[in-house]
Amino acid sequence: MDFELADDVREFCEVTRAIVRDLLPHEIEFQETGNVPPIVRQTLIDNGYFGMALPEQYGGLGLGALAQAAVQIELARLPPQFWTELRPLMGPGAKNIMYHASDAQREALLPGMATGEIPIAFALTEPNSGSDPGSMRTTAVRNADGWVINGSKTFISNGKKAKYVIVYAYTDKSAGARGGISAFLMPADTPGFSVTGTIELMGTATPGVFELTFHECQVGPDALIGELGRGFHYALEGLNEGRMNVGATAVGMGEYALELAIEESKQRPAFGGVISDFQAIRHYIAAMATDMRAARLILLDAAWRYDQGEKRRELASMAKLFATEAGSRTVDTAVQIFGGTGYCRGFAVERLYRDIRITRIYEGSSEIQKNTIARELLR
Repeated sequence: MDFELADDVREFCEVTRAIVRDLLPHEIEFQETGNVPPIVRQTLIDNGYFGMALPEQYGGLGLGALAQAAVQIELARLPPQFWTELRPLMGPGAKNIMYHASDAQREALLPGMATGEIPIAFALTEPNSGSDPGSMRTTAVRNADGWVINGSKTFISNGKKAKYVIVYAYTDKSAGARGGISAFLMPADTPGFSVTGTIELMGTATPGVFELTFHECQVGPDALIGELGRGFHYALEGLNEGRMNVGATAVGMGEYALELAIEESKQRPAFGGVISDFQAIRHYIAAMATDMRAARLILLDAAWRYDQGEKRRELASMAKLFATEAGSRTVDTAVQIFGGTGYCRGFAVERLYRDIRITRIYEGSSEIQKNTIARELLR
């Protein structure tokens, strides 16, 4: 096993760390206004981050899973709102387009996705269908002009900015989830499509995530992505990389919290010394550092194996499960080390505490990851 980073990837990570260091001061403005300063998005576009996972032939960087994970660990020091748009470009929606879309669909979308001109949204989750996609109620019915989509989606990131939405819908309920769900590429200006609600979150996305409604949305026959009835499989396929991406975010947040906690413990006075003099604090730091090293290694191992063609679901689930749980423990302990100030707005550990919590839920909750791991091992 050898997942040593290539020189060019290591250099990109170092450049990313420098860019993040330059962008972090803009967090103050963001916390005061709720708006991400335009320089943040432009900096990410100028340095190719929107195209990290996209093929070079379409203007992307073509980074593999290992390189993406390593770079995302660095980006995760930033407020998640600073790079919300990047996630759909590395997750299941983008992978569906890359792996299964027609040549015409790829030509129409991927170059614009790589430059940030074409935001996309991945619309799978519904009000009554979260961890169980087979319970979805959205349908696509064939007619003379293509397909008519009806239904609703919820908790959709990027829903308001997206120019195209990757929609999952039943095309044949009698075939069940594994044979009856298909994926469609729908322009956001399609008549009948609307963003009907904003769900405000405790962290991660600004202004939140969105509720989408599809009412008699007519799309052409060329809107189908890949094969009819294969949408469920496409979604699961993309979730492997999506789950590793969430794991990378959690590792980056946890490592940042660890660094902040170490620095605070060496400076915060108590009883004639500093709190790092005390065994309780040292044990905290030892456990945090061990957790984060283990999380990093499990994640990078899974990503490296994925690049080698070992696309095993249990490895992606293990990476997400351990990284998000370990990262959450580490951030929670960092708040404890900071004491009362760690619970105050304006401190990075407080922001990390709010932002990391969702990583144990989206792209499959921790409980779903455990089910996946056990199922794959018991086959």
